[in-house]
Amino acid sequence: MLKMNKVNSLIFLFLVLLSAVSCNDESNGSFAKKSYSAKDELTNFRTLGDQQWHLGNYQEALKYFTKAYKKIKASGDEKETATLLNSLGLVHWRLENNVAAMECYNESATLAEKNGMKRLLGLTHTNRALILKEQRNFEGAFSQNNEAIRLFSEIDKPKDLAVAYNNQGQIYRYSGAYDEALKFYLLSLQQCEKINDTEAKAIAYQNISNIYAKKGNKEKALDTGRKCLKFSYEVKSKVRISEGLNELSHTYEVFKMKDSALHYFKKHYEVEKSLMKANQSKILSQYQANLGIEVKNLRIKNLQNEKEIANERLMFVGACFMIILLISAFFIYRYLSVIKFKKKQLEMELENSNHLIQVKEEDLKTYIIDLTHKNNIISKLQNPDKAIKDIEYDVSELLEQKIFTDDGWDKFKKRFSEIYPDFFSKIRQSGIPVTEAEVRILVLMTLKLNGNEMANSLGISPQSARACKMRLKKKLQLNNYESVEAYLQYIFN
Repeated sequence: MLKMNKVNSLIFLFLVLLSAVSCNDESNGSFAKKSYSAKDELTNFRTLGDQQWHLGNYQEALKYFTKAYKKIKASGDEKETATLLNSLGLVHWRLENNVAAMECYNESATLAEKNGMKRLLGLTHTNRALILKEQRNFEGAFSQNNEAIRLFSEIDKPKDLAVAYNNQGQIYRYSGAYDEALKFYLLSLQQCEKINDTEAKAIAYQNISNIYAKKGNKEKALDTGRKCLKFSYEVKSKVRISEGLNELSHTYEVFKMKDSALHYFKKHYEVEKSLMKANQSKILSQYQANLGIEVKNLRIKNLQNEKEIANERLMFVGACFMIILLISAFFIYRYLSVIKFKKKQLEMELENSNHLIQVKEEDLKTYIIDLTHKNNIISKLQNPDKAIKDIEYDVSELLEQKIFTDDGWDKFKKRFSEIYPDFFSKIRQSGIPVTEAEVRILVLMTLKLNGNEMANSLGISPQSARACKMRLKKKLQLNNYESVEAYLQYIFN
């Protein structure tokens, strides 16, 4: 039995360990798959956002950047989160949602400063300065942009510094301080020439031309305007060319040179028209490409979902199988335990029965010995050759003979108590004054002896036994017991 229990326990332990290992492997595999999938999805969202940003589809860009932000935020990568927040701020700014843009820039700046990202911190200062400039909060704009200039000078970033100088010029220009604006536009141009950034030089010359035109310096305004257009053609950027042509047209118009202004405006209009067609075609192509990517992603997700469903179904079947095994093992263990308990119970009952038989055998031996002795005495009485003195002695011996002496009765009571441990205590608890002789009658009645057998066992006549029983019956009837048997039933119940 013990061997079987040990085997069952080992089988159960093995199954539990096997299930745990399988679940662990599946969970690890699932985690790796999900991590890889999440990384790909994040890259995809950022790529799509950048594409929509360059196409000018700012609402679509916002959608993709927002999805990418949620993924990065959940990963806990503060540096990537700071970078993406700055991009989100730019999109909100383009959508003229300055409140949301400022929130993104402020959060990005906090993370950038915490992680030592000085360049990104400078960019957030520049971008916030632009928003404050548009809101005509020039003091706040100068404060933000001066911090950006300090940071870019400190980390030696000429391109970013050129942008910061250009923004400073824009702030002064909007506030009407044209001399200060010109000063910072020229500083921006110096940084652009240092790194030979042609497109940035075109932007700087455009802004410088605008300031010279406002100050009435026709020669310098036209000269810098032509330089802007020259660099715009060099970079082959239709956007820059369009703005350069528009700036020259505006400059000629300021100085009342209408023919030249109209000439450059027509060219500007033609470039703008071609830009619109190109943008429409590009946007259409991009939408088709995005649609293809979305379809591809949808198929991949469907395949992943099907695989996950299959894995979950397999795990469910395995779990059901394990539950069935556990329930079966429980009932088998319970069945074996019940059998073991019943076996022990039967062994105890057998042991008690053997003990009772031994007690009965001892009583029987005692009875046979005493009965034999009694018969010998009776045989002597029936012998006519015996002397009168011997007969009187034998009669006296017979009259004095008792099967249960006090010592024998004590021994018998002890043996009887082992079989019926509560018998004598319940007699005392009943409160009925029963004599010792009546107790012996009760004992012999419990042993199912009739009147003659009780008389023989006690060494008295049947009439004496009946008289003793009748006295006991009357005594019990006075105490609401109909018979001696009813009293015995009370004791044993």
